[in-house]
Amino acid sequence: PVTQLFTEPYMVSFLLDNALGAWWAKRRLTSDDLQTATSEQELRELAAIPGVPLEYLRFVQNEETCAHSGEKVKRWSSAAGDFDKWPEELSELKTLDPCCGSGHFLVAKFLMLVPMRMQLEALTAKQAIDKVIAENIHGLELDQRCVELAAFALALEAWRYPGAGGYRQLPELQLACSGMSINEAQKEWKDLAKGDEELQDAIKWMQQTFKDAPTLGSLIEPVKSFPNLEFPWEVIQRKIGKEISISDTSVIANGILKSVELLSSSYALVVTNVPYLGRGSQVTSLMKYCENNFTSGKNDLAYSMYQRLTTLCSAKGNILTVWPQAWLFQPSLK
Repeated sequence: PVTQLFTEPYMVSFLLDNALGAWWAKRRLTSDDLQTATSEQELRELAAIPGVPLEYLRFVQNEETCAHSGEKVKRWSSAAGDFDKWPEELSELKTLDPCCGSGHFLVAKFLMLVPMRMQLEALTAKQAIDKVIAENIHGLELDQRCVELAAFALALEAWRYPGAGGYRQLPELQLACSGMSINEAQKEWKDLAKGDEELQDAIKWMQQTFKDAPTLGSLIEPVKSFPNLEFPWEVIQRKIGKEISISDTSVIANGILKSVELLSSSYALVVTNVPYLGRGSQVTSLMKYCENNFTSGKNDLAYSMYQRLTTLCSAKGNILTVWPQAWLFQPSLK
């Protein structure tokens, strides 16, 4: 209930309007708009398109010196910046919610990106929906039931989107459960690797790395110890990808491999409501993992997760989070 209070609906809109919305406004507003507008509301209305009202987008007005005349002029700009280091094309904008719950942020991003791509790329609603699902929106969650809810929420919005044609087969959703246990169906994994030492080593590494996945979820960093080698999950995919797809382990194996793929990528926009759990309430495996891997953030799961978000974010990307208040004033968090 507390999580829903903070993320639904205004917090989600505020965060996205002042990031994705600010990126959009930079492309919609002219230099004259930013100089002559009399209010923030006027600018919001100029930048908005049907389906993207940008009602929480904030602007500030600063005094600048005109390069030609030397006179002082007032000019508006997005309060949170223009996000101009993001890719120029929306097709290249990868976003992730690594703690997606039942999909609040996923759906909100979907409802902004579809009309944006329709406008920018002259796409139909159906075409834009397919591209947004396939290219833009990625999600991870510890609880498989929440992943299923998030998938349904996203699919439902796609089916009922105006002009999209209703129910139909959608592209593969880029969602996965980061808490799926690799220890299930161990015999089947071993049978698939019989007689192949490289494959056995890859599966052994996967089992060791993801043995506590039901507790750690998106905190796991698969790429951490493999800077120059082929990743173990790539070995598995290369050698037994087809066998996995037709075996009894297919649901578990494909789910884990999808989770690893998402955990190993980087994203221009990482947006989430971080989980909150003080060190004293954590189970031993979680406490030790955070202490060993996120030393400065070990006192609360929220701060450990923030450190993990920085490794999921690309060098020119941005992180949007809902924070606990203590972040702003506790001396131990400096």
